[in-house]
Amino acid sequence: MLNKVRHVLWRLLGIDYHHALRIHDYVFLKNDNFSSIGHKTYDNGALVWRWTKAELKIGKYCSIANNVRFIVDEGYHQASRITSFPIINNFFKDELVLPSGKDKNDFLKTIEQREGIVIGNDVWIGMGAYIMPGAKIGNGVTIAANSVVTGNSIIPDYCVVGGSPAKILKFKHDKQTIERLNNIAWWNWDESEIKEKAEDFYMSTDDFIKKYGK
Repeated sequence: MLNKVRHVLWRLLGIDYHHALRIHDYVFLKNDNFSSIGHKTYDNGALVWRWTKAELKIGKYCSIANNVRFIVDEGYHQASRITSFPIINNFFKDELVLPSGKDKNDFLKTIEQREGIVIGNDVWIGMGAYIMPGAKIGNGVTIAANSVVTGNSIIPDYCVVGGSPAKILKFKHDKQTIERLNNIAWWNWDESEIKEKAEDFYMSTDDFIKKYGK
């Protein structure tokens, strides 16, 4: 029903709704068929850009701000050592078979490129950040607004990163505390248990660990 209303409104504005959908390579995170989103993770309009079915995996209890952009794969721009232009995708966009007789999709599967993004639990991504293909982000990470997390990044647990390219600005806790928090793994508790213990999340880190650490 909502799509029908949107379609009518866009036509009144002189815009072909279905054409507008086709010319964009992105979708809203909540509508992306190849993303897995953990329990209670929410976003305020994050976008996913993709040209393959590479997985975007996001853990539980993550907070994703407005205009965050996940670039899930390279779109084959770095597939060739000769050119950055995606020749196969561009010249044979509507064809299934290459001039040699090879299946286009089978050929593309043989090409290595950075793709896929993995994000841990309890991650906060600030407004306007870009997360590039191949990035791996640990638990408890905070990513500052407008940062660019590059595809060769492995962001360790419980740190704050920022900049372009994003660099570690600080760790939220010492190594032993991080290990203990990961062992507690409160994000794996039942939701009812988290609600019951909600006030404890506002005590000091040391007291929380003393109370729930093993």
